Amino acid sequence: MKLFPQEENYFGLDIGSSSIKLAQLRALHGRPSLVTYGDIEVPSDMVVSDSDIDQQRVADLIKQLADDAKVTSKNVVASLNAAQSYTAIITVPKLSHDELAQSIKFQADKVIPMAIDQVKLDWAVVGENPASDELDILLVAAPNNVANKYLNIVQKAGLELMALEINSIAQSRSLVSPADAQSCILIADLGVLATDIAIINAQIPRLVRSAAVGYKAMLRVATQNLGIDPGQADQFLKKFGMDQTKLEGQVYKTLKPIVDHLVEELNKSITFFQEKNENKHIEKIILTGGTVALPGLPLYIANSTGLTVEIGNPWQNISYPAELQSNLAGLSLNYATAIGLAMRGAK
Repeated sequence: MKLFPQEENYFGLDIGSSSIKLAQLRALHGRPSLVTYGDIEVPSDMVVSDSDIDQQRVADLIKQLADDAKVTSKNVVASLNAAQSYTAIITVPKLSHDELAQSIKFQADKVIPMAIDQVKLDWAVVGENPASDELDILLVAAPNNVANKYLNIVQKAGLELMALEINSIAQSRSLVSPADAQSCILIADLGVLATDIAIINAQIPRLVRSAAVGYKAMLRVATQNLGIDPGQADQFLKKFGMDQTKLEGQVYKTLKPIVDHLVEELNKSITFFQEKNENKHIEKIILTGGTVALPGLPLYIANSTGLTVEIGNPWQNISYPAELQSNLAGLSLNYATAIGLAMRGAK
């Protein structure tokens, strides 16, 4: 099983902690065109569970979603978040294919914090330096137990897992516009359990990491600090968010320490990247993930980082029927990974 997909007929499957999304595309007049899409909610903690019963339940939900969306392929490329994987950029001399594979495996053992025999390892050439006769290699590794879990779930759903792909690689396809194709961009995927951070240069992930800041932590703090039940806290977060003018700023004050921690993680990633790449500068931040919808959050991040912040639009690089435009606009924050996975197959 590969961690980078090959050219096959398949659909993208984003197995998130609170919902599962899928998207299928096909090439039409040289441009990826939307065939179908869909999502289904997943009970809390079911996806992260290692029990056979929960894995079967997730598989049943995937099968139901695929049937409802009427996908036309049994082949799947599924997503991996940053917390479940390891990525690194290494530089190696130009060698024959067999020698290159051995050299990469040797270097991977130095940078991946697990024994090589305990991970699924894949790599791709992402750059070349003619002057030094060297290659830049993107390494991706997933622990065997994680890869096998996804394989089991997909097979239980009656589907075929063609590949696992890191979220940030998929999102670099769907969220980066042609105008920004050569730019340095930070993509932050604000999820339920964590925020995946990726710095993309020329559409290649150069830094990928995960920060333990997500909607669940915000909800927990709001429940405790405001003395309300989780259902009401959820309503307060979605209605007032980081708006200081609402509810006497109580929700804002509750969320601020967590959001400040997120901003700190973003700035830390930017500083680390630019120390390693002195001639590169982050031009903008693209936000995706359902947590981004909290009122005032994107503006707060923009003011705190001093960078331009945009809301990700995963539909910008594909074609779709005009009558779907309003529906798709409302789903933009949730489909960046699924569309990005599917875009790889439509090329």
